[in-house]
Amino acid sequence: MKRLTTLAVVLLVAACSAEPQPRPLSTAEAERLALVRFANYRFRTENFTATVPTGAGRIALHGRVDFVERLGYAEMSTDGRHDDASGGLLQWTPSAVAFRGGPGQAATDPPPPDRWQYRPLQPGPELDTALRLLLGLGTDRPDNVQLLRQSSARWVRTDTIGTTPVDVMDGPQPAHATDAAKAARVRYWLDTAGLLLRVEARVGDRPDPVVVTFTPATSPPPGAVAAFAR
Repeated sequence: MKRLTTLAVVLLVAACSAEPQPRPLSTAEAERLALVRFANYRFRTENFTATVPTGAGRIALHGRVDFVERLGYAEMSTDGRHDDASGGLLQWTPSAVAFRGGPGQAATDPPPPDRWQYRPLQPGPELDTALRLLLGLGTDRPDNVQLLRQSSARWVRTDTIGTTPVDVMDGPQPAHATDAAKAARVRYWLDTAGLLLRVEARVGDRPDPVVVTFTPATSPPPGAVAAFAR
């Protein structure tokens, strides 16, 4: 009898300590996830910090993104590197990147007028993929709740960002297996109001994910460098 009681206690403790298993989204959870990108668009501007693992070192970004104009502006640095290409300022749109080399620069407004180098935003490189991901986190309409519920999106667990309770949810996986091998599922940290506080996504074959954290913007949308001005 004593052995049976001990076994029951062990099983109870194990059950209580087990991690929750990912599960399909409830209707309420799908509604929150469907509104995430629309909420970013309505707020228009968010401050962010990001880390991007690359073959040349871990890149750190600190700046702002304008989800309406689809324009990002950030200070960039690379761990372990100190040459002109390791740091500087970045601006980007869905199609192009502007880079102003030189470590230790601040993303001031208006942006510096000179020494910018321009190139297309390219598919494949870790940094470009992360920049495209950032701009894609805002849209002018909610996502389809029913399609999200029918997709592979999952509730993962509860967590906290600082002292703020959040739900962690995985977005849908790519529809095709070949795409799934190249593009990682995006993971979202949402507070109880449905605001996005953090995003993670694996890029390419890097073992560590791109990590982006958001805070409300306290300054206006970033001004655009000359080539991006409208």
